[in-house]
Amino acid sequence: MMPARRRAAFSANACLGLVALAVGALLLWHRAIPDVEGVMGLLESVLPWFALVILFFGVLAAVRRSAFIGVGALVSAIVWAAVFVPQLMPEENSGRASVTVISENLDAGNGDPAATVRAIADRHPDVIALQELTSATSPVVVKALEGRYPHHVLVGTVGVWSTLPLTGEQSLTLGLGWKRALRVDVVTRAGVVRLYSLHAASLRPGEFRQRDEMLDNLGRTLRADDAKRLIALGDFNAASTDRAFTELLSTVHEPHTSSFGFGFTWPAALPVARVDHVLERGLTVVSSRVLPANGSDHRGIEVGLR
Repeated sequence: MMPARRRAAFSANACLGLVALAVGALLLWHRAIPDVEGVMGLLESVLPWFALVILFFGVLAAVRRSAFIGVGALVSAIVWAAVFVPQLMPEENSGRASVTVISENLDAGNGDPAATVRAIADRHPDVIALQELTSATSPVVVKALEGRYPHHVLVGTVGVWSTLPLTGEQSLTLGLGWKRALRVDVVTRAGVVRLYSLHAASLRPGEFRQRDEMLDNLGRTLRADDAKRLIALGDFNAASTDRAFTELLSTVHEPHTSSFGFGFTWPAALPVARVDHVLERGLTVVSSRVLPANGSDHRGIEVGLR
């Protein structure tokens, strides 16, 4: 008969092994778990970091010399690799971009918005899309970019500046009671590109319905748009692993970065999630990269397309 102490250790290892295995199950079936008060949305935003949880169980298996925990950790590690390693792979194509865009949340509390905007403009993109503009920062941005970016559209807290002509601008609420999105056509060297820029509502525990509604309405709008070449960019306040964001990817594509990594954008000092995105349809991605910190609490995304 097994001694009581050994039985207790055996039972504890079996339970820990099941918990380790549950991590992999969560990675596979997290969308099947009801989202109560937006908690699952927050959890889904940091799913790649579950690698640390799996690593913890791997170390624990070695320390406790437990096959139960080791098998659970190994299975979860395989699941993590299957889900996330493809996202880590760089994506880049040869050729010259016909339009280069940079999107960044400027940060309403930015102490020097002009310096942030100049840092973006010094990269010479064709189009700059900014979010979280305020009545105080908008004039500063307009002045900082005048001359270099002769075409611009401002709608609420979002704005687009361009060296290329802009036509057909339209403000969008996407279900909110105020304007946090716009649509405009960019006349590029290779033809017209329809561009959507938005700043989605925030995601916090208990505050998620407005964001979900905006993303749902954006998805419907993009699906109904017959433009052959289309870009949707901005601060979506959602990671690509978020169930509210996943539906968007049925009608547009998010390029991987041109270097190995997830391309996290927030917070700028030590990014843990990619809540800012550049999505496209009908275009070829030439390059995609996350920019260095420049004074905002988000990092910008630069994408070249043709």
